[in-house]
Amino acid sequence: MPELPELAAFSAYVKTHCLHKTITDVTTSDSKVIHGALSAFKKGLIGKQFSHTERMGKYLVIDLPDDKKLAMHFGLTGSLVYTKNDAESVRFSVVQFIFKDGSVLHWTSIRKFGKLWLLGSLQEDKFLKKLGPDALKISLAEFLSAAEKNKSKNCKAFLMDQAIIAGIGNEYSDEILFQAGIDPHHAMKDLSKNTLTILYKEMHTVLTYACTVRIKSIKKNKENFSMEKDRDAFKASYLQAHRHVDMVCPKNKNHKLKKSTIAGRTSYYCPEDQI
Repeated sequence: MPELPELAAFSAYVKTHCLHKTITDVTTSDSKVIHGALSAFKKGLIGKQFSHTERMGKYLVIDLPDDKKLAMHFGLTGSLVYTKNDAESVRFSVVQFIFKDGSVLHWTSIRKFGKLWLLGSLQEDKFLKKLGPDALKISLAEFLSAAEKNKSKNCKAFLMDQAIIAGIGNEYSDEILFQAGIDPHHAMKDLSKNTLTILYKEMHTVLTYACTVRIKSIKKNKENFSMEKDRDAFKASYLQAHRHVDMVCPKNKNHKLKKSTIAGRTSYYCPEDQI
């Protein structure tokens, strides 16, 4: 599932290609991915322009000039593809935003688990109002306070809980815990303040680096952009470069990564280097 770094890439992608272009039509091959009536969705977009875009956790929020906003959630397999004209075929394109100059922004999804909807207030939206502080904006004091309030929670589950910290999912929680040297089986109460501080710092380091990688990748690869295909873009010291490739621990080639179900998700970690 696209996580914070991928959403940062989507936001940069829309800013590069789609701002201040008049939308002349919105089409879809499956209206079930749109919250509410399709007619109202189209009416709220046609004739309008995207004026600004931002990432909120795992959501992309695009401003419209009448104080309305377009929200996108990408589910397990969602992405964005921009084409210069509507004659270009895009695989798995589900929703198409067609601009006056003939260019198109495609919201793509293989499994169609994501959603799109129009909203008027971020504070009143039933999805966005539940989000905790953004993983790249939360302060150390807020992070430590959240850890104290969730002592019994598994550390991987803690990182993935969107109501506690917004933006981190299965893969980056593994990466953050690996870089911090923390066994993902631990409960938060097992971690000292010093270890929690290390975890906080690695969270920022990993996500900042991953944002750079993903933004560069989407600008380069466009339609071929995906978490799976771009693993080789990560440096060898990252779990991302090994978890689905050779299962070699980035910290010691003599150690093998282990796969296990932790916090209800398939997780990868090194039993030797994460304690």
